[in-house]
Amino acid sequence: MISQLTPQLFIFVALECEAKPMIRLFGLKKQQAAHAFAIYKNNEIALTVTGVGKVAMAGGVAYTLALYPDAQLPVMLNIGVAGHKSKQIGSLMVASKIVDVETEAAFYPQLIGNNWPDACTIKTSSIPATEYNEGCLYDMEAAAFYEMAARFSSGELIHCIKVISDNDVASLEKINAKLVTEWIDSQISCIEPIVLRLSKLRQLTSPIEPEGYSVLLKKWHFTVSGEIRLKALLLRWYVLTGESWISFDDENFRSGKDVLRQLTEDVEAQSIYL
Repeated sequence: MISQLTPQLFIFVALECEAKPMIRLFGLKKQQAAHAFAIYKNNEIALTVTGVGKVAMAGGVAYTLALYPDAQLPVMLNIGVAGHKSKQIGSLMVASKIVDVETEAAFYPQLIGNNWPDACTIKTSSIPATEYNEGCLYDMEAAAFYEMAARFSSGELIHCIKVISDNDVASLEKINAKLVTEWIDSQISCIEPIVLRLSKLRQLTSPIEPEGYSVLLKKWHFTVSGEIRLKALLLRWYVLTGESWISFDDENFRSGKDVLRQLTEDVEAQSIYL
């Protein structure tokens, strides 16, 4: 645990140059303790620089949330640069769908309310994209971020916000750290209201402790990561249904893993109605 104060908003970026505008905006301080990733925080927000690629991003999300097991239904954001065929360099977009190019897994962030930037699909691949299809963003982290973040929070609080860094006219080779910082800094006045709006949404939807959580912990054994996942799933169930989760298969559960499996299936089945 880094601090007794648990942030309830987590930002994940691949590169230090992407982090600088947010570090300045929110007054974040680098944590001096030795960690696998660079982490900056204040009392409410933690920002993690994960490194480039899906593996690095997934590791950064899991590592950071393990440091803060008391985070309950947190806001989780991936902010960084991405390519697009025709969008102007420096313009801001948000993901309405995220696709992992290699696995073909698809994820659907829930854009609740108005005043979002232009939204489109993000395609995430393990290698930089050099050819673009019209109407899609391209990056190397969004799918891994969302897949891991969904273990700890709910879809309406998990989002990928991207600033355009390359297109058919301006290639990847022209990108440098200074330009990335400048592009994100130019959109910080648009990013800040999104962060504040999602923080308010979280306050409206997040109970202190999900109903049934303590009962399940007493009845079955969970690992530390299992307890984190249990809490996140129960909170997500509560947000989706407004009810506590009750399973009629209790007698068939042999372990905490069985509970998590059934709860995951129930949450995913409920999500199709959104």
